[in-house]
Amino acid sequence: MKYFFILFILFVCLDCSPKLSPDSNWAGRRWVLTEMRGVPVQLSGGHRDAYIKFEVAEKRFTGNGGCNQINGNYSLDKNKIRFGEVISTKMSCEDIAFENSFLSTLNNIDRYELRGNDLLLKRKKDVLLVLTARSN
Repeated sequence: MKYFFILFILFVCLDCSPKLSPDSNWAGRRWVLTEMRGVPVQLSGGHRDAYIKFEVAEKRFTGNGGCNQINGNYSLDKNKIRFGEVISTKMSCEDIAFENSFLSTLNNIDRYELRGNDLLLKRKKDVLLVLTARSN
């Protein structure tokens, strides 16, 4: 009986142990937009490149759309991801059409796939955005 009790406690403790979320290694990186709808994105290497930074514990993201600062929430379920409403500042820039396209595409994402340092954001099986990890 004593062994049964020990095994039971051990099973409960292992079952309750925290499991790593699939996005646990996304934090602390700047995910730079390198491709949108199959077209490579021209990068300047500066602060105006479109990117996302994930705040994993809060399931939030911040970043830049190419012109304005952006932020919002996201949710994960296995290989599915959904971005909530994106909030942004309202500066006017020459590349505002690019930013609008990026943000509207982000709202259509429903899946993701990690491939090396690339985060592929998809709509069903179609890759719509490719973000490449950079150190902060």
